[in-house]
Amino acid sequence: MLGLSKIEILLTIIAVLLTLFNFDACFGTDLRVGENFFFSDTLTINDDLIIAGNTIKSSATIKGDFFSASYRLVQSGMVEGSVIAFAKDVDILGQVNGSVSGFAQNINVNGKVNRNLIGFFSALNIKPDADIGGDVTAFGGELTLDGKIGKGLLGSIGTLIISGIVNGDVSVKADKIILMPTAKILGDFKYKSSKQAKIESGASVSGQTFWTKEEAKKGKKPKDIFTLKSIITEILFLLALMITGTVLTLIFKKNAYHAKRAVTASFLKSLGWGFVFMVCIPIAIIILIVTILGIPIAIISLFAYAVLIYIAKIPVATALGEKIIKALGKEGEPSLIPSMLLGLIVLTILLNIPYLEWLIYFIVLFTGFGAILTSQKQSTS
Repeated sequence: MLGLSKIEILLTIIAVLLTLFNFDACFGTDLRVGENFFFSDTLTINDDLIIAGNTIKSSATIKGDFFSASYRLVQSGMVEGSVIAFAKDVDILGQVNGSVSGFAQNINVNGKVNRNLIGFFSALNIKPDADIGGDVTAFGGELTLDGKIGKGLLGSIGTLIISGIVNGDVSVKADKIILMPTAKILGDFKYKSSKQAKIESGASVSGQTFWTKEEAKKGKKPKDIFTLKSIITEILFLLALMITGTVLTLIFKKNAYHAKRAVTASFLKSLGWGFVFMVCIPIAIIILIVTILGIPIAIISLFAYAVLIYIAKIPVATALGEKIIKALGKEGEPSLIPSMLLGLIVLTILLNIPYLEWLIYFIVLFTGFGAILTSQKQSTS
């Protein structure tokens, strides 16, 4: 979809986390996991905030970084650090003194961001009152720019519509580009597209315009999932995960049951704790490496972390397959392995939905990761 694999996106996210968070972030941070959170403008949080829930609305002043995973996030207060948000919908309406990194279906910005905006999205709307002090890096379906960008705009986008101001260069790859009459680009305009940009009368480009023509591919989809190579690859990965899941379920049946139950009984809790664990574990590993003596433990932990990422789909797939089987009229509790196999097939299909695949992937990843770790206490009791 974006020219990036899931692993590359994951590594990008981890790099962002480690850049924006201090090593001690998870050890002196306000951690909250729950259903809904509403923070009033009278509240001040004097630390970094890591939070996971269904709906998060914050008008509070946050002195550190704000890291959230939710269905919807509305930030209308002051964040003195940076914001990193995973959600279906993200609304940045207040002031962020650092950067904003959004991973969402819809991102709306109508506030002030002093540094940079990074977005992975289906739709990104930079509204008229938005003021981005630094660069905007965008990967997604449609970007509408009505506000102001202090530096440059770059990325890979399906449709780009500019009616606002870019104080630097624009360097993008896009299928469709429109510069509205009020658009102003104060630097160079460099774009790669199969067709020439539509520049309305009144739009201005202060620098030079460079168009690299890309040959249009007939019948091209946002993601080429119907080529023989991609189908064979998906099937091989699916079969490998099915075999892994079957073996693990047979060996660790009690653990598999409790992990599945953690997903079905407390989906948001599993999602939230998975989110927290995925942030904190890499930081803890780096701390161990820095101490030198902790390097062997760090290597073991890194291996375990990678394994958990790989098998995180399994409890989510089992829970999903169980719900499908029950919906088809099956009485009683379905067996774990048939549920898992059916769920993995369905997840493979869902993870190939254009523009939503990465969002679904990370929801599944966080939920499965959290379910596996939080269910261990139950499975050992």
